[in-house]
Amino acid sequence: MVTEEEDTQRHRVRETILLAASELIAEGGAAAMTTRAVAVRAGVQAPTIYRLFEDKQGLVRAVAGYVLETYARSKDVADDDADPVTALRVAWRAHIDFGLANPGLYLLMNDATRANRGAEASPPSDIPDVLTVRVRAVAAAGVLLVTEERAVDLIRAAGDGVIRSLLASPADAERVSTLSDDMLNAILGRIVEGRGETSARPVDALLIQLRAVADELTDLSAAERTLLREWVSRGDAGRGSVARDVAAFGSRSAGG
Repeated sequence: MVTEEEDTQRHRVRETILLAASELIAEGGAAAMTTRAVAVRAGVQAPTIYRLFEDKQGLVRAVAGYVLETYARSKDVADDDADPVTALRVAWRAHIDFGLANPGLYLLMNDATRANRGAEASPPSDIPDVLTVRVRAVAAAGVLLVTEERAVDLIRAAGDGVIRSLLASPADAERVSTLSDDMLNAILGRIVEGRGETSARPVDALLIQLRAVADELTDLSAAERTLLREWVSRGDAGRGSVARDVAAFGSRSAGG
């Protein structure tokens, strides 16, 4: 039976190894993270690494998770009381800056996450994804014109493209700022009301807002909130009838 002291020591050694591996990647890229180099940097024997992570691929996944956790805890620099679109811009720029300042860590984090959906590369469940949180705030403000999932996918893909493009060729501060801002403005112009031309119907923003705040409508019963979420989650083909249903539901609720 493992004692609490042994478990604490195991956790401490594991954290030391992950820190050593992440430092090696930051200094020399993914190729610098050999098992031998990690063991020397962490002050442990190679068998200890294999005992904790099974093999090098297991270590890579764990390092990606460690980096992602550290990143998620540090990148949410926007004030929660700020305008939600402004807060989203701040989070976007922090994401771009991190990728450019830590290319080895960023590429490992993203490539390992793609290859291991749901594995150790994913952040712990108690760490909210900052982008998802910021997009949810935009939706709750009633100005998001696409679903939250669609917005997150678009912004994440655009950010990854910007970072990889800038890493592939030398870029001065002006080019970094211009490309980053232009890309985000192009995305916001398609997904946020009043930020550009869009073919989205006015009702879309209302339905997306209702979906974002459904759990906060405590005057409704649990069954009514479930029904509301079902209405606003229907496909584009039924958007007109959904709007009428929501309006009728609101009138009935207001009238008691």
